[in-house]
Amino acid sequence: MQKHLSEIIETIPRLPGIYIMRGSGDEILYIGKAKSLASRVRSYFQSSRHLHPRTRVFLKKVRDIKFLTTATEAEALILESNFIKKHQPRYNVLLKDDKHYPYLRLTTQERFPRLEVVRRIRKDGATYFGPYTMVKEVRETLRLIYRIFPLRQSRDPLEGKALRRPCLNHQMGRCLAPCAGYITPEDYSRVVRDVTLFLKGRNSELIASLKEKMQHAAGTLNYEEAASYRDKIAAVKTVLDKQKIISPSLADQDVIGYATEQGDAMVQVLLVRGGKMVGDKNFRMKSQGGMEDNETLAAFLKQYYANEALLPGEILLPHTVEDLDLIAQWLSGKKGLRVHLEIPVRGKKRDLVKMAEENARFALRTELDKEDVGTRMLEELQAALGLRNFPQVIEGFDISNISGAFAVGSLVVFKGGRAEKSDYRRYKIAAVEGIDDYAMMQEVLRRRYQRLLNEERPLPSLVLIDGGRGHLSAAHRVLCELGLDSRVDLACIAKGKYRNRPETDEVLLVHRKHAVLFGDNAPSRFLLQRVRDEAHRFAIAFHRELRGRETLKSPLEAIAGIGKKRRLLLLKEFGSVENIRQAAPEALQRVPGITREMALKISAHLQ
Repeated sequence: MQKHLSEIIETIPRLPGIYIMRGSGDEILYIGKAKSLASRVRSYFQSSRHLHPRTRVFLKKVRDIKFLTTATEAEALILESNFIKKHQPRYNVLLKDDKHYPYLRLTTQERFPRLEVVRRIRKDGATYFGPYTMVKEVRETLRLIYRIFPLRQSRDPLEGKALRRPCLNHQMGRCLAPCAGYITPEDYSRVVRDVTLFLKGRNSELIASLKEKMQHAAGTLNYEEAASYRDKIAAVKTVLDKQKIISPSLADQDVIGYATEQGDAMVQVLLVRGGKMVGDKNFRMKSQGGMEDNETLAAFLKQYYANEALLPGEILLPHTVEDLDLIAQWLSGKKGLRVHLEIPVRGKKRDLVKMAEENARFALRTELDKEDVGTRMLEELQAALGLRNFPQVIEGFDISNISGAFAVGSLVVFKGGRAEKSDYRRYKIAAVEGIDDYAMMQEVLRRRYQRLLNEERPLPSLVLIDGGRGHLSAAHRVLCELGLDSRVDLACIAKGKYRNRPETDEVLLVHRKHAVLFGDNAPSRFLLQRVRDEAHRFAIAFHRELRGRETLKSPLEAIAGIGKKRRLLLLKEFGSVENIRQAAPEALQRVPGITREMALKISAHLQ
């Protein structure tokens, strides 16, 4: 062990906290937590015989050790999860599929609640339901709710004051028109209660409530209303028939199973709510140099549940893990109720865990098969273009503008032949004026790769430009300027003789006079076209967004001292910018916060 590491270890306190091991380039290699930092860190350097091979590898690279102390081991566990998520250390087991699943948000903090789809849960007084595994599933649920319950669909903040006349939904019997003041908050709350029962899966209780309302309507000879309740009961029963009871305890459970192969792991979470299976999620885990079952499962629990707000009362695991009691304590504190972590050995619960494990094995095998196909496609691409590097990471660029206005650039990233949307980037062209696509492309490339070099981040294997020979030459000059021409492969893809026929597209290389020829159905050509099309789509979307923002911008925004609040007050008072333009300064002064000086400034600016 190096002398300066020994000196660092001597200074580490015997307190709970996290330790951060760094390499020679100050990159973070590994993050861990400990009940006693001194004992845990020292254990790494006493004997390597019992260490995991991956641990022995990264210990050879450690040049510095930092630490942060916490009051308790539970706090250290939370801090470890947050730091791993933020820094993605190379030698930690990492949760790769870190997407935000959709939730339904019922705005119960409002007088007249409404539903909307969100990706994050906030402490805002609203009621959240989910997570749902697919947006399509959420949309179908919303459509069904609006068909059964007359919940408002408008986004207006309704504080009891009528805003307008009823919309078409009210005329169709699908809204009670709170926007027009046709219903009181007390009566509307009964609809909200039924929607809540439906979303919580308490459909038996909901059906009983609807039956009672139907019988009351029939008893008062209001047969049309009774028929409406009858139809709602039938719709809820249809949903009920699709949901099968798979847990006799009728509890809320997460059932976790996983499979490992070739240094990868796939974790599956079966979501059981109220005893019914409501969905499943798959997550890919990756690690440098393999992983152990205990480490994989512990890493998943800490990283996955760090972001989950709606926790079940019970989590079923295939086997025990280190810190099981600590994780249960952490999750219980997060939920505000006790969360049980159970390892079933027989019975229905064990069958559920086996089901999760079988599905995880199938999902992992499917993913690995896709990667095998992707590898063959990339090998074909490398041979066809004569690339120096295996094109594991392809970065595609495009430029979009109208006569030089609203000029933007796009970067898309494909890893292993598949789009990595979290790595996409978009750029506003800042240093080029007028129509000069070549200079715009150079600006984007220079900004991208200068930053990667400054931050010592990995470079792509292949850079793909959308354009012709001129774009290719311009891009090559930037790579030469940055010293990357020998480290990164470069190609461009251009429209061929028949612009509307993709099979005539031409792939051009810097040191090759003629375009590269591909077979008619070559997967490698299709991949390059996908990268090009995705870069084009991403650039066009950003360009339209900027153009739309500028088009919708109010002339009032250009007046110094007129903020959003005053703009709204002016528009509310006068109805339009044109009316404000025609108003006398004295009339403008009647608006709260508008002084005489400001009124004169507004009048002068709008003339």
